[in-house]
Amino acid sequence: MNVRYRWVLDGEAYATLVALPPARRRDFERTFDRLAANPFTPPSFVFEGSDDTPLSACFVRDRMIVFHVDHAVKRVFILEISEVP
Repeated sequence: MNVRYRWVLDGEAYATLVALPPARRRDFERTFDRLAANPFTPPSFVFEGSDDTPLSACFVRDRMIVFHVDHAVKRVFILEISEVP
């Protein structure tokens, strides 16, 4: 049985995503789909959030995606999309 994870956007990440041009938005959505299809893919780096939750980050061109994978509920929570200086 193949159980697929789903991705969910935090409010801040959603606001950033919808402000992007449609082509860029689709690039990010494809990245989110890939994360959901294989949530065990190693991220660029891992760090701890303020509540000691392990957070992961990956890069898409000039932006960084911060996310948390919750295996219990099979969700990839996209928490932040930020520009990389």
